[in-house]
Amino acid sequence: MCLYILYNEIHFRMASLLKGKAIKNEDAPLWLVVYEAFPPKYEPRFDRRLPKKPVTPIFYEEDLIRVKFHKDRKFIPATNLANESVKSATQNFLSMYQTIKKEGLSEDKAYERAMEQYVSEMETRTESRKENESSSNLFRSSKF
Repeated sequence: MCLYILYNEIHFRMASLLKGKAIKNEDAPLWLVVYEAFPPKYEPRFDRRLPKKPVTPIFYEEDLIRVKFHKDRKFIPATNLANESVKSATQNFLSMYQTIKKEGLSEDKAYERAMEQYVSEMETRTESRKENESSSNLFRSSKF
């Protein structure tokens, strides 16, 4: 069965459910609105040839630094994606690297200094976390 017919059939059934008020308008799936706004230009068939367009690579300058950082640091702490105000470990490292790079150092030297700074920051955070845990444990034990 052709995918185009399948897509049209699914779209037709969903539109019919909305028209017959079996589904509320606010419960309509997002893909339905997108499909109606941008219907396929050509029939989506499995045997259709792709156009001969060159694929432009998406490459950012800091990607090489990210790769090197993730290779060197085997453990990277988890990031809370719900909290946008907190930077990830990689973002913190990149900002350190870029700040140090502005001083005019070579990429390798800037990377080494940024890594030293990152490691020392992580150590101080770990130590302060341990101190906080030990003080809270003392407070809990003295409470009872």
